[in-house]
Amino acid sequence: MLIRITSGDNSRIRLVRKLATRKGRVTEGRFAVEGRNLVSEVIERGLDVDFIMIPAGAAEDAPGFIRDCIDSPDMTVCEVPLREFAGLTDAENGIGMLAVVKLQEHGPEILDGLGAGDNILVLDRIQDPGNMGTLIRTAVAAGYKAIIAMSGTVDIYSPKVLRATAGMVFEIPVIYVQGYETLKSILSKSDRKTVVTAVDGGVPYYEEDLSRGIALIIGNEGSGVSAPVVEMADVKVTLPMKGRIESLNAAVAAAILMYEAVRGREG
Repeated sequence: MLIRITSGDNSRIRLVRKLATRKGRVTEGRFAVEGRNLVSEVIERGLDVDFIMIPAGAAEDAPGFIRDCIDSPDMTVCEVPLREFAGLTDAENGIGMLAVVKLQEHGPEILDGLGAGDNILVLDRIQDPGNMGTLIRTAVAAGYKAIIAMSGTVDIYSPKVLRATAGMVFEIPVIYVQGYETLKSILSKSDRKTVVTAVDGGVPYYEEDLSRGIALIIGNEGSGVSAPVVEMADVKVTLPMKGRIESLNAAVAAAILMYEAVRGREG
């Protein structure tokens, strides 16, 4: 059904504004997705959508899936004034629509259902939304089955991360973990070879079998993997580099290592 909102003080508009912050998303148990591709993605996947918002006058020219939502008694589509709608996003270009969706929360128990040869990615305080989006997309592409994100890692439901994942965030479970001891317990229970990247003291990555049954740890963009996490590693690997390059972008390094799983399957 279609609802027309005329006031900027409407409760749904206030909710969307609140969801722009991580605290707001945690408090409300909701997040907002922006743009046609992400909105269609959450609808196609059957996620729990509270409502959809479109700018005033857009209903007549809306894509088919939005018209289906307008015609459905189980979905709510809200038309809001153009000025109010434009203020609900930090995207540089017009997003056309947004949807408010119930948070998907995953716990460590999801790892119990993985196969012994399945790989997982561990992110230690990754902070750049673009890197986070690339890491998620690459993990899906390389066949990784889950992601563990340490406290201090950027929120996957922030608008910038959601846009950077291009919808792939819904393809792989992301488990947020508080504290090093909790991470250590999870990794020990998963019984996977824990692999960490190191600038010095590691073996070249191509000398290790990174194709299956590993937990690959990628560290913060500036400071790398924290010392307590390094101590958990079974193996330290390096990416040999020429010239005066000291390190690669975190997402680039992770992609090289994760795609060893693809090479292993095709070899």
